[in-house]
Formats: sequence, C-alpha cells, structure tokens
Amino acid sequence: MTYKVNDKFPVSVSLQYVPYSKEKGEIIACSNPTTFNLEKELPGKKIVLTSAIGAFTPPCTEDHLPTYLNNIKNFKSKGVDKIIVLTDNDPFVNSAWGKALGYKDEENYVIFATDPNAALSKNLGKKFIADMTDDGFGVRTSRYAAIIDNGVIKYLESEDGGGFTSTTNANDLLKKLD
Repeated sequence: MTYKVNDKFPVSVSLQYVPYSKEKGEIIACSNPTTFNLEKELPGKKIVLTSAIGAFTPPCTEDHLPTYLNNIKNFKSKGVDKIIVLTDNDPFVNSAWGKALGYKDEENYVIFATDPNAALSKNLGKKFIADMTDDGFGVRTSRYAAIIDNGVIKYLESEDGGGFTSTTNANDLLKKLD
C-alpha cells in the first residue's frame, strides 16, 4: 500500500530517539533512547516529519536539515507541535548528528528519530525507501517530508533520485502550512 493525502498516517512502527539534555549535551555523551509512539503522539497534534537518507550525509547535513533548524520559530508560528527528523541510523548516531548540527533544546521540539530497518518508510510505500544495497549501504529511507495533522496526512512527497529539492526543503514546506 502507498499512503497519500487524507489517509491516516501509519502508526505500527515505534520510533526511537535520544532526548537532548544539557547534562549529556556534548557530542560524545548520550542518554538512553526512548520511544516516540506514533499512535499516542499524533492525535491532536500537527507534526512535520522529514526523512533523510542518513545522518552525516553531505546533502542532508549541509542543505536539508539546516532549512528545518533555521526555521523552528516559523514552524511554531504555523502551529506545528513537533518536527521529527527520521533516518534509519541508530538513535545514538542521530543524537550525535543533531548535536553536530547545533541543535540543543531540552524541550526536544525537534527529535532525531530512528526508523529501524526503514520499517516506517517501507510501510509508507516503495517511493519512500532508497535501496542502496549496490553501494554497500543497504536499504535506507529516501528523502521525504510529511505534514501530519491529527494523525491524518496533509502532505507526503518524496525526492526523486536522491537530490535535495523543494519537496523536502523546509522553506517550501512552510508554504504548505498556510
């Protein structure tokens, strides 16, 4: 099944992330992972989800994620309750990546979550996974973005060919929240 606008967002996969804390704020320090339960967290909230091919990959680190981190105030002003950054990297790598990008917020408005084995991405449909097996990276999430309002998909698009385009750029996604 491929999900589309006005479908309920799938909640069968629990995401893992490491919450940021000042006491574990250094890039080499890390707390224990916790679960972000989509079934409990999506109702009554507006969530922006953006998926990256991998933590520390050049396009995601240099171009993709900065557009989100530089627009946190704008997302909040549009009523977004939380931003989820999704990769299939483990939660410790994602935590270090968030810190390396300069994200330090104990409210964890942005969470750097793990999509284990790209399970959520596979559930969303074929265009939301990137098979990089021939390159030695296995199956990854593709770069995609979603707006989820009260558990319902309001926007869901994937990049084609791995390039960073307006499909997942936060500046363009903000316009979809109007």
